[in-house]
Amino acid sequence: MYRNAWLAVGLFALPVAAEELPAATPDAEFLEFLGETAIEDEGFVKFVESGTFERELRKAEEAQAAPKDDDDER
Repeated sequence: MYRNAWLAVGLFALPVAAEELPAATPDAEFLEFLGETAIEDEGFVKFVESGTFERELRKAEEAQAAPKDDDDER
């Protein structure tokens, strides 16, 4: 019984899964911003390519995800 139900669900889901998603169009203003700032700061490019950037990004994400205490309002 359950196997037949799963097969039926699979047959209905197969055409939906086979469809290709439309390609996302890039934001023209953002691409222009990246083009303007790419050459200006080589130090920033080196920082982004280094392992330090990934560590700092991970720290920032963990700080945002950490629960905040509202009891510290003194």
